[in-house]
Amino acid sequence: MSAAAAEEQWDDTDTRNLDMSDLAGPFEGPEKLLEIWFAPSVQDLPECASLQVDDLPTKRTGLRRVPKSTWEQMLELVKCKTLSVESNAEMDAYLLSESSMFVFPHKLILKTCGTTTLLLGLERLLRIATTALFDDEHVPYGSSVSSTHLDAALALCTTEARQLAAHVYRCFYSRKSFMFPEKQKGPHRDWMLETALLDRYFASGSAYTVGRMNGNHWLLYMACNDRRTTHTVPSNDMTLEILMTELAPDACAHFAFDAPSTPNVDKALRDAHALGAGVSRRIGLASLFPSMQLDAFAFEPCGYSANALVPAAEAHAGGYWTVHVTPEQGSSYASFETNIALECDTPTASDRAARYATNAHTLTERVLGVFRPRSFTLTLFVSAEEHSDTYGVPLRTLEIDGYRKRDQIVYEFEGYKLLFLSFQL
Repeated sequence: MSAAAAEEQWDDTDTRNLDMSDLAGPFEGPEKLLEIWFAPSVQDLPECASLQVDDLPTKRTGLRRVPKSTWEQMLELVKCKTLSVESNAEMDAYLLSESSMFVFPHKLILKTCGTTTLLLGLERLLRIATTALFDDEHVPYGSSVSSTHLDAALALCTTEARQLAAHVYRCFYSRKSFMFPEKQKGPHRDWMLETALLDRYFASGSAYTVGRMNGNHWLLYMACNDRRTTHTVPSNDMTLEILMTELAPDACAHFAFDAPSTPNVDKALRDAHALGAGVSRRIGLASLFPSMQLDAFAFEPCGYSANALVPAAEAHAGGYWTVHVTPEQGSSYASFETNIALECDTPTASDRAARYATNAHTLTERVLGVFRPRSFTLTLFVSAEEHSDTYGVPLRTLEIDGYRKRDQIVYEFEGYKLLFLSFQL
């Protein structure tokens, strides 16, 4: 099959089935974040194991061969829809009605906000991955979404669930404490319900609460497959998150929009993307890194989401960043996440004057400058064996003018390190 034919087979959806009214309404800002690795690297996938790094195919491999429509059927269980997709040689970035999904050949990252039911998509996700990567069985992708899916997920036989997860290399699930936990659905009503569901799939899972139980805190679940995992960890794995609440009112004003002027869904989607791109340029997000593929969307009456694919440059490797904004008064929230491994050294004057972000400090300062929150938390999660013992240490001394540091917590897990910082005006 030619590359063009493979691309056409993958891009098999029609955005006209999207009802723009589905995008309206306030959301619970803090997202649920699921990251599942099925191999430490692309080369470790069965289809690529016999190839040298330089010989890895440039066409779609692994999970990237899964058609868009198949992922969208999984997303129906999660209660969100695809707005658009950007691709480069490494990944596909899905901009969703509630946040984002990033599909790599060997791993998947799914981030959803509001009252989405992310973990109810886990069983389908694992079945899709098993078929795409390991070809164990055929899965009826077109099966309907059952109204009793929660009961089925919670009642899933532990043995069967763990068979589905047998090919998982590592799994991470995390979220900030919710603003309105009583509005959540299914297992997301309570952290212990979420943990119990994940434990059905993973025998070696561990759950953690980081931060103040009577204030802002961060919840983390980690699991690895004892039968597949040695002492190695995924190479060059780093995630930086900045989770911001009580945004400045004039910053929120950038994300209030008029209703679409046309009933035509295709045109309304194009207009929302064009408006999102304009906002990105105006507030400075479009110039965080050079040569980005930026995909942004403006929600009406308010809200904003953006994904960016960032190529490698002199100061950093390639990767992505994603931003989501819920600007409603009384519950305003914005999140920034990236997997771009930046230096964490204290920035110099030239670093701050540079056109683009060159290290984690200056990136954090620029993001905070866009939203100017009253409080925020920063998490840096890095693979310990890939980075030196000193990587990320300078961030512990991070100081932001006008903010008071309330918490500084360092965790060391098997193969990973976590830095958690909490600030308030």
